[in-house]
Amino acid sequence: MRRSAWLIILVLGVLAVIAWIWPTIYRYDKIIVDQDTYIVRIHRITGHADILVPEQGWVPSEDPWDTGSSTTPGDGHT
Repeated sequence: MRRSAWLIILVLGVLAVIAWIWPTIYRYDKIIVDQDTYIVRIHRITGHADILVPEQGWVPSEDPWDTGSSTTPGDGHT
């Protein structure tokens, strides 16, 4: 009886953690590139960021992505 009560409490605790942490595993922000706004999701635990690029989906922020226009470093559009 006592063991099953602890098991129920443990299961409820795990479910509570999942219910409060899983929906908020990402923090959402935005960036502006060449007057276009893109949604950025940041993993709260690892800090990994992805950018939502139209027609490409979620692209890791470390990877280059095609914006449809070329920019030159130092031209004010970095």
